[in-house]
Amino acid sequence: MMSSGFHFNKNMVCTLSIFILVLMVTAAQAIDLPGFKSLDMPDFKYGSLKRDQEVTRIFETYKILPDYHYYYSGQGNIPSAIIGIHKNYNLRKGLWNAVDLTTQLLRSWVSQMDMIYGYRPYGSQILDHDKKPVGIWYSSKQRTTIIVEESREVAVFTPEPPGFRSAK
Repeated sequence: MMSSGFHFNKNMVCTLSIFILVLMVTAAQAIDLPGFKSLDMPDFKYGSLKRDQEVTRIFETYKILPDYHYYYSGQGNIPSAIIGIHKNYNLRKGLWNAVDLTTQLLRSWVSQMDMIYGYRPYGSQILDHDKKPVGIWYSSKQRTTIIVEESREVAVFTPEPPGFRSAK
């Protein structure tokens, strides 16, 4: 007897089952079937980054905005990104480290980020789905995922660390 050449293993069946279940729940919520609102799935929308020279200037003149809470991400003593989230929003817990930012620390980080990473960091606004600012971003990396929930909770994915310059 000849085999068809394609076999499902347990992991594939499990993954496919979960995928189908998620699709069914999502479809049930989308068409407002009774009983599925009780699942209380989060209502969030995607935000974006918008490159902004004024935000770059804020970081590069070591200005700390009083209405923002600051966080950093990266390995070692030099961050790969620094963000400020406006006090009207909360950053979802994750890979960001909260910091009580001082002018001296910001000056040190900005100068080191500029010297070590392969290309110069710059500032961006962190925007919600309606293009309203919720925070600021400073990094060499300009792509990330931003989710803003209706509860004003913001999830900003950390960037992958920039590559180091090669020694010459």
